[in-house]
Amino acid sequence: MTSPWLSEWNKFTPQAIEEIKKHNDDTHLEKEWMSYVYEKNGRYYIGKASKGEESAISIIPAEKSAVDAATKGLSPNQKRWTIHGHPLKNGEIYNGRQYFSSVDLIDEFLEVRDSDKNGGRSHIVQFIVYPHEQEEDGEKVLHNRVRILIFPDSATIVKAMKQSNPSIDPYEVTRDNGMNKSDENGTTMNDMNLDWFKFQEALGDVGYMGIVDIEGKDGEHAHPLRAESFLDGFNGLQRYGLLAAAFGVGFYAWGAWLKRNLS
Repeated sequence: MTSPWLSEWNKFTPQAIEEIKKHNDDTHLEKEWMSYVYEKNGRYYIGKASKGEESAISIIPAEKSAVDAATKGLSPNQKRWTIHGHPLKNGEIYNGRQYFSSVDLIDEFLEVRDSDKNGGRSHIVQFIVYPHEQEEDGEKVLHNRVRILIFPDSATIVKAMKQSNPSIDPYEVTRDNGMNKSDENGTTMNDMNLDWFKFQEALGDVGYMGIVDIEGKDGEHAHPLRAESFLDGFNGLQRYGLLAAAFGVGFYAWGAWLKRNLS
């Protein structure tokens, strides 16, 4: 049976996948990009990409939706999710940028966790695109990969949080204590000591996170990969040190602004 995360990926049209790859082929320009994901007749399409800086991007949602409607015929009521790309930074690949950050996750976690009380969405899907270095025919090359993460329902994410962070009560997590703090010295651990990397891996263990290599061979793009656990060798502080190097000081401020304006 196909994993839920792979079923989500398989909804993208071939044209949408080509567009995703095209946007991330510009990773050397070190500019983030972001698009809305729309669903039409059971298939996913992406809107026009907005470009930002290496760790920051800003949009005006109403204007962005209007552009997508005018240029691609995609209506606001078809808008489902977002997809964004993390480029190279200082010419390097940072492992932390291959995962979703606390900024990417906190609002979605809270919305789905409390969906039976606040009337919010009870199911959310996220996509992040990033460059990955690997060997091909004895040479190091960069491949574009997409990480797919699903918040399937309240019970599943609460269970994943308990399993991945056993010392934390999932219902005690708030935006203030669950988001990594940022100051002039960079990102530090959040007040709950919540490890968001482990949380993502826990969802991956039950089929709600995975990775696709979108370079493809012989014109195909379906190369599903199990979510790797490259951070297993690091302790919590080291993980967030990696994240600090990856996202820098400005990412928190951007994320807080963007999260307020994407809905």
